[in-house]
Amino acid sequence: INYCRKCPGISKCRKANPMLCTKIVYQGGVVDRQLVPCSKFLDRVMFEKQFQIRDFDDAWLDKKITELDPSKPRKTALEKYVKYVKEGVTDWIYLTGGPNSGRSFVAATFATDAARRGFGPINYINCSKRIGELYDLNKKDKEKFSREMDKLCECKVLVLDDFGNEYKNDFVRDAILFQIISTRASKKLFTIVTSDFSIKDIVTLYSTSKAGEVRAKQIGTLIKSVSGKEINLGELSIY
Repeated sequence: INYCRKCPGISKCRKANPMLCTKIVYQGGVVDRQLVPCSKFLDRVMFEKQFQIRDFDDAWLDKKITELDPSKPRKTALEKYVKYVKEGVTDWIYLTGGPNSGRSFVAATFATDAARRGFGPINYINCSKRIGELYDLNKKDKEKFSREMDKLCECKVLVLDDFGNEYKNDFVRDAILFQIISTRASKKLFTIVTSDFSIKDIVTLYSTSKAGEVRAKQIGTLIKSVSGKEINLGELSIY
């Protein structure tokens, strides 16, 4: 009991029965002890269950928004996130910047904060990995493809990490990305995008044909309308 009172954190628990706490009970005239699940461990389980897909390192789960570098671009991103938390404003956040500038870290920090607040379901996907998987899944199992698409289109918080570096073709643009972006925009669902590319660059990347150029512009217009000005975190490697 005394060990738990000075809890070192669930990751550092060194008891013989880790993640279990001793509870003293009095039943039928007898004082006894019971082992019950650690409340902090249960909170952690519920916290992690907020994520349906989580494509970032476990070490980032413990990061908090108070740890973000206080630079102007990060403050701007944080202000938009706080408006979502406190006022329910679902304007998207579009983060650009050079490699290792902290785009993914900032997005993961917002996502974990949302998970602590019980804002799930939350999906944090690496586009270069997951979009290709969705494309392959459509050819193998259309029902499962539909379920996975619903998961991304309907979840309360979505992070599209490394957007623009995914596998590209007409099907990916029209049946995957456009569906996700248009559904979430129309339903006002909070979304964070991180990318090496500007929104204008994304339009160019997906303009694979005359018809494709129209759809690519539509995607760019949608993203611009719900996210406003892009937030450039710069070239400096911080994280």
